[in-house]
Order: sequence, then C-alpha cells, then structure tokens
Amino acid sequence: MFFLEVHLMRIFRPILFLIALALLVVSVRQFMNGYDDWQRAQFAEEAYRGEIRALETERDRLKKRVEMLKNDELTKERLARKRLGYIRPGELKFKVVKPDAVK
Repeated sequence: MFFLEVHLMRIFRPILFLIALALLVVSVRQFMNGYDDWQRAQFAEEAYRGEIRALETERDRLKKRVEMLKNDELTKERLARKRLGYIRPGELKFKVVKPDAVK
C-alpha cells in the first residue's frame, strides 16, 4: 500500500504543480488586465479633468462677457457698431474696399 501511495504521489505531484502554475499564470494575467484597465481609466479621468477645467474657464469668460453686455454701455455700443453697423447721428460711415474686390 505504501508503495502505491508513493507511486501515485510521484505521478500527481507534477500534475498538481502544473495546475498550480496554470492558476498562477491565469491570476497574474487577470491582474495585469485589471491593472491596464485601471491605468486607462486614470488617463481618461485626467483627460476629462483637463476638459472640465477648460470648459470652466470658457464658462467664466462667457459669464464676464454677459455681465459686460448687460451693464457696460461702451461694450454694447462697440458691439452694435461692429456687428450691426450702427452709427451715431451726424457720423459718416466709410467702407474700405480692397482693390481685388472691385473687379
């Protein structure tokens, strides 16, 4: 009986070692896949944070512009003159035409 147990252990020991090694390889691979996913998520998060900062800066700039358009008469006048072509009574409006545009 003892001989049979020793013989079976000699057969099963390498098999058990290979199974343990396979489990270790699978575990390490799963860990690395998870780590890669985590790293990609970190890069994406940083990119999103940068985009959020840029959007917040743009929002603040636009808020200031809205406040200026609401409260600053000079800004309103400048915008009306530039975009709508408004002039004050008694002023003359000149349009500069490039020579290429005349032909």
